[in-house]
Amino acid sequence: MNFFAIPGDDTQPDPNSLIPQIVPSPGVFGANNNGSGVVGWSANAIGSYGMSYSHSGVLGQSVMSEGVVGVSDQSVGVQGFSGGGAGVVGMTSNPASVAGGFFGNVGITGNLQVVGLKSAVVPFPDGSRRALYCMESPEVWFEDFGSAKLARGRALVKLDSNFAKVIKRGDYRVFVTPEGNCHGLYVRHKSANKFEVREVMGGKSSIPFSYRIVGRRKDIKQQRRFAKVDMGLPLPTRPPRAPRKPVPTAADLRAFVARIEKEGRERLPKRPEKVRARSTKRPRPDFERLMQLLPGN
Repeated sequence: MNFFAIPGDDTQPDPNSLIPQIVPSPGVFGANNNGSGVVGWSANAIGSYGMSYSHSGVLGQSVMSEGVVGVSDQSVGVQGFSGGGAGVVGMTSNPASVAGGFFGNVGITGNLQVVGLKSAVVPFPDGSRRALYCMESPEVWFEDFGSAKLARGRALVKLDSNFAKVIKRGDYRVFVTPEGNCHGLYVRHKSANKFEVREVMGGKSSIPFSYRIVGRRKDIKQQRRFAKVDMGLPLPTRPPRAPRKPVPTAADLRAFVARIEKEGRERLPKRPEKVRARSTKRPRPDFERLMQLLPGN
């Protein structure tokens, strides 16, 4: 180990005992019972840098709080980059929790691919929150809604000018619903920015109607129906299992009992020699009995 620092009081467990639990043979290890174990700072360069040839460059681990925290006043708090894999991966083994959480707006440059459901979380009158799900399609469509009114069996409806700019020219569908008694409605003609609605059988009704327009997204080129998707990272088939704690051996138990007895003797007040000698004569623990009580024995 190249560097090792342990500030703090001596009433807590020895921080050396934490080293093999975190990572074997670390290059740098810092531990503190009441403050920061390791702090890196730089005015104009990287404050702390971790690199590994075949393992994690930086590992953060915590029992009761955050494993890794990134904070910045003017730039990115946490940034992930990879030349050949995923830049950032989040995972949880708790099905009631989430692998990632964002408290604020989220911006994505690229595609969003979801294995599962996409929903909006909407507040409900009873105070709860309910999920409303997206409608899916094998093609890329935009849609708009509106209403108009027949005048003697005819109506000319103009598309919203901004909606017409984002769909392919003239490539859209119109669905009309009459909101009054008539023989029925149909779309007689469509152009890039308007469509005409008429009553069937030459009717002359003057009733309101609603419509739904669905148009192909203009900026997407050569989109394939039911295109195969490669997520770019392996999807876990099951949550990762927590590492198993090693079962202590008889030698481990002897060393543990000896260490506890030694610490107890060191903390006892000074006594006369005869009293101290008599107090140390205690029955040794039955190690074979302790081994029988361990799980798996």
